Amino acid sequence: MIIGLDVGGTTIDTVAIENGKVVAFKKFERGRSLIDSVLESLNQFISKEMISNLERITLSTTVTTNAIVQNNLDKVGMIIENGIGANPEFLMCGDMNFFADGYINNRGIEVKPLNIESVKNALQSFKQEGIENLGIVGKFSVRNPQHELAVFEAAKEYNFKFVSVGYKLSGKLNFPRRVFSTYLNCAVYSIFNMFYKSILAFSQERKIPLEKIFIQKPDGGIVNLHNIEYFPILSILSGPAASAQGGFVLSKPAKNAIIIDIGGTTTDITFLSNGNLVLELYGAKIGKYPTLVRAIYSRSLGLGTESIVKIVDDTITIGPETKRCYEQDKNEFATLHDVLQFSSSHPENPVNVRLKSLSSQLNMSQEDFFKLVIRRAVSMIEEKIKEGIEYINNIPVYTINRLLYGEKFVPQKIILIGGPAELLKPHLENELKIKVEVPKHYMVANAIGCAIGSISKEYNLVADTIQGKMVIPELNIYQSIPADFTIDQAKKVLIEKVLECREAKNQDDVEIVDESSFNMIRSFRFCGRMIRIKAQLKPKLLNLRD
Repeated sequence: MIIGLDVGGTTIDTVAIENGKVVAFKKFERGRSLIDSVLESLNQFISKEMISNLERITLSTTVTTNAIVQNNLDKVGMIIENGIGANPEFLMCGDMNFFADGYINNRGIEVKPLNIESVKNALQSFKQEGIENLGIVGKFSVRNPQHELAVFEAAKEYNFKFVSVGYKLSGKLNFPRRVFSTYLNCAVYSIFNMFYKSILAFSQERKIPLEKIFIQKPDGGIVNLHNIEYFPILSILSGPAASAQGGFVLSKPAKNAIIIDIGGTTTDITFLSNGNLVLELYGAKIGKYPTLVRAIYSRSLGLGTESIVKIVDDTITIGPETKRCYEQDKNEFATLHDVLQFSSSHPENPVNVRLKSLSSQLNMSQEDFFKLVIRRAVSMIEEKIKEGIEYINNIPVYTINRLLYGEKFVPQKIILIGGPAELLKPHLENELKIKVEVPKHYMVANAIGCAIGSISKEYNLVADTIQGKMVIPELNIYQSIPADFTIDQAKKVLIEKVLECREAKNQDDVEIVDESSFNMIRSFRFCGRMIRIKAQLKPKLLNLRD
């Protein structure tokens, strides 16, 4: 039995899959307390019989993505050691930023010691401004984290709630992406921590081992809950990834298609190219920030069924502000769901009164007002679709299995999932002039998507040519290497060892996700290389039988 649970902005969707079949599913309304809502949903849905036959629980969530879309983020202080070179102003992503004086060069050698006293003054300023989350990033910290760790130690004196160091997020050298990734890792900490604690409390209460609880990763794989506690950034875009996978497995086969998941708070858009989900290999753009987070390529916008419809300067606006069912003033606002629901009928009730009030502000009939609101919503979705298609057709984006070279992406259909899919379908077809498919189980497709993911296990190879040694700790391999061992040889050896240990069936199942090699210098002379390679098993999806 595999349980999938997706925590959205307004609902919590659950599904149980056994022998490739959906055997149970349910949607729950999310209440004021995220923790209580998740616990209540899990406790109501998961029976004792399910637990006795449980293989795993996989969860995805849009809570961190929604937090970014709605700018509901923690305040973050950033300590950035830029060193020499480019103007660092574009790196100022935190609520407060301090550029530390010090430098470690591209060989990992300390060129200028860190001015720790000036860093301590900055840390004190952060605390005085009420900042509790701290990001620390040095330009070449992946080759020598000495200065990042010095700041980390100094920060202990100030009792920050959460501290993230850049070198642990990725071994890649892309400094700006690592700065922004570290910032986001801090900025979504509180919202993710609430989610994390709610799952932890549930596992303890129902006596479910933590090793059976996983989180959907944005690249389509899953990771154990315990391994993600200090890396909340890996939960960002887990919701869109689950939606993409759910729409993919539930729909009829297509070469090129667009998957749209409209929820209560956001709409997520992903793409199928040559029958495969399009992947951002080098890192997703989250909000306005390019990051090092590998992800299924997606576009999100603050438009959902709970988005508030307003008239601002004689213009219709929809979202990103929402009104939830438990909010006291909800009845004072009209939402997109109200418009979709009442566009074909006009019962006399409080919702209709509010809609009449809005249409009268524009001096138009209610019917024309409905059309205008829906056209506005569809145009917002269309704008994001065009953005995505332009991106795919102009940048060498990777699919899971192949590269796109010289082939333009032209969608054959839209796969529409999410609660209001049936209501929105005719409007998308009319406005965008494209076939729209609403598959079976469309209301819980995202929960199905996260349930069918697989573990994307990682392997690390570290080679030191000075010592003549190579280690792959995950496979318990320690062996000698020649002094002229290269990064290409290292990649080949890592894939061969994974295959020899029968962790993968063939070479295509293993992908290199991170690599670095730097020369080591002693007494101004080259003396060897330090090589680091990270590989992972490619995420695979469980086939459904219904």
